[in-house]
Amino acid sequence: MIQVESIVIKEFRGIRDLTLTFKGKNFAICGPNGTGKSGVVDALEFALTGNVSRLSGEGRGDVSVKEHGPHVDSRNAPDKALVTLTVFIPSLNKRATIERSVKAPSVPTVTPNEPDVVSVLKQLQDHPEFVLSRRELIRYVLASPGKRAEEVQALLRLAQVEQVRARLQKIANACERSAGQLAPTVNEAKESLLRALGIAKFGKQEVLAAANTQRAVLGLLALPELTETTSFKDGLATVALAAESRIPKKQALADIKSASEALDELKSADTAALIVKIAAELRVLANDPAFAADVNRESFLKTGLSFVEADVCPFCDDKWNPAALRKHVQEKLNHLKEVAERRKVAEGTLLPVVTLLTKVRGLLDTILRYAALAAPPIAVDSLKNYRGTIDRVHARLMAFIPLPESLAALGEISGASRAVLDVMVAVENVVAALPEPTHEHAARDALNTAQERLDRYRNEARKYKLAVEKAALTRKVSEVYTTASDEVLKDIYVVVEEAFAGLYRLVNKDDEAEFDAKLVPSLGKLGFDVDFYGRGHFPPGAYHSEGHQDGMGLCLYLALMRHLLGSGFTIAVLDDVLMSVDSGHRREVCRLLKAEFPSTQFILTTHDPIWLKHMQTEGLIASRSLAHFRSWDVTHGPINWDDADVWKEIDDDLANNDISSAAGRLRRYLEYLSGEFCHRLRARVEFRGDAQHDLGDLLPSAVGRLNELFRKAKAAAQSWQQINKLGKIEEVATAFEVVASASNVEQWQINKAVHFNVWATLAINDFRPVVTAFQALLDGFRCKACHGSFMFVRGGDGGSSLRCDCGEINMNLDKKPSQPRT
Repeated sequence: MIQVESIVIKEFRGIRDLTLTFKGKNFAICGPNGTGKSGVVDALEFALTGNVSRLSGEGRGDVSVKEHGPHVDSRNAPDKALVTLTVFIPSLNKRATIERSVKAPSVPTVTPNEPDVVSVLKQLQDHPEFVLSRRELIRYVLASPGKRAEEVQALLRLAQVEQVRARLQKIANACERSAGQLAPTVNEAKESLLRALGIAKFGKQEVLAAANTQRAVLGLLALPELTETTSFKDGLATVALAAESRIPKKQALADIKSASEALDELKSADTAALIVKIAAELRVLANDPAFAADVNRESFLKTGLSFVEADVCPFCDDKWNPAALRKHVQEKLNHLKEVAERRKVAEGTLLPVVTLLTKVRGLLDTILRYAALAAPPIAVDSLKNYRGTIDRVHARLMAFIPLPESLAALGEISGASRAVLDVMVAVENVVAALPEPTHEHAARDALNTAQERLDRYRNEARKYKLAVEKAALTRKVSEVYTTASDEVLKDIYVVVEEAFAGLYRLVNKDDEAEFDAKLVPSLGKLGFDVDFYGRGHFPPGAYHSEGHQDGMGLCLYLALMRHLLGSGFTIAVLDDVLMSVDSGHRREVCRLLKAEFPSTQFILTTHDPIWLKHMQTEGLIASRSLAHFRSWDVTHGPINWDDADVWKEIDDDLANNDISSAAGRLRRYLEYLSGEFCHRLRARVEFRGDAQHDLGDLLPSAVGRLNELFRKAKAAAQSWQQINKLGKIEEVATAFEVVASASNVEQWQINKAVHFNVWATLAINDFRPVVTAFQALLDGFRCKACHGSFMFVRGGDGGSSLRCDCGEINMNLDKKPSQPRT
């Protein structure tokens, strides 16, 4: 991919104007919380992807890159919010610049705008996980198995596997739900057929025997078998019978009796109790704002997903890549799996009521047909209205959402009114008054009605069978895909878990040298258990400390990135991800990054100066490859510990006759650099439990230590009779003695008048020489060629030296061994 050489940030987030030079090397940004470190991370991510994860995603509300990417004072001028990166592309051996503004985040200016360069940058845009913050890091470790699977698969570019699995599962669930909704209709059609044949048991032999009994009355041949094409009415047209009533009396009375029984069941105490129980369960769900909102959201997202066609969102008209939008919506749907499961259970509780309503609806339709055949006609308005109520309630319960409407529908279920029952009685009286049919007429009516209901049953059964087969097929496809994808993922996770465990062992070799881990995929989930000192495998949060969890998160992230990108893993931005790693393992983490990922450029932020020291000591970052923010304000943005900045600010204070501010600024800068000098020179500083050392502790120790090292260097040169080197050492040492003496640092312990506590009371002309003296003193700690401060180096062979970064200063500190006497 790429390595970053420099970044220029203007009017972006909390930064007004900042330039950092990385030179394609590891780089650290240190500073207290709130000094702008994460603003640099946001700028890097924005320049490379056009997005800022901190300002997008779940739970961000009204916060967005478009609205809140520019500096607050430039919020109405998004064109001024610019980030420019200069990058090197190792695979192409080319340099390129990327400039992106908040006004048009999706349209970067790339120079050179060549296809191979654009392709590499596009690949990086597709891998925004090169930026890692602790809130993202911990998701891999402490997340639920389902959430971890999503995060890890997204990182490995396997999110589509999970999306397909979820989609197949949703299709299977929908087919099963559809089949389940057809079942009551099939049962109602079957019961209607049994009433027409006058039998209680449903089976081919029983149905065929009942039909042949009626055919025998009419002198028709018995049907040999019941097939899909068998008709009870075969040969019936040849039977000549006188016309009779259009209402089959015997069948009509049976249907009216069944309708009365179904209405009695609907108003029974058992049904009322069942409705009360179901309503209570639905009310719990309806009163859960999260469930209600998520059910509605799931329905909305599913509907919206079907409208995604062009490169704009069908709802807000924002520009989107259609594939990215579908993925975005599908990820939201995946988060609603638990809601879908709860909905499925709730719909199951409604099934007995829905089945009963289906039965009542079918029987009422039959009664209405008989009423229409009566002479004179029967007024059936009340029955029609009741039938409409049943139909409306049935439809609402089948739809399930919105839940308040389902609850209202349950409340509408009631027994038939007096007017409805009167219609039933009127129809029954008309039917009962019909003359008794002859055996032949009754047989003909039975066969006609049975055939009509057989046809209906066959049609409903056919639809149900197809739905069941479809549900079984889609479930099988879902299960096969899940099993196959889990097997493939298992092979990938075996490689990743071995790499992860190996990295973690390198960091914790002192106490967990036998550590191993298990990544176990199953049904769209990813289990993650780790060894705990040989006592078994447990989730990381069970026994391991927060520091160990952070270490695990980093190691798992690195293992995943290495597996995903291989040699293309050339950049990683780690935003305060290791803040809780215990001090005993910080050096090991630095060594791990340096040794295991030599081709990866790490850009790290930390608020802990001790971390910064470890990075420098272990060689993870070079002495000048850092930015140290000392403060931030809304007007200027981050303020760096930089010579030019500090001396200019002090000059500005003096120009304004603000001696107090100039003195405070000089003191804080001296404290900062004195600590750096003590660290690099390995100076002895009085121990403090709170590690809060002031200038009086640090600067005299640094001066004394450098003088001590100069003396050792002179003694060593003399012992080796290196006259030329001795002269150079004496020149540098003498120059330092002069500036140290001018600053009076050596006298602080005995002369309080020169201590910084009284600086604020000095006049400008008295204080300006103090500033000049300390500028010269600080320069005395640095090489004039590279401007890097001197450092004490102990070699692997036990030798030691005083050096600078460029090697211009390289003073041996070890005397020549004494020659044995002969």
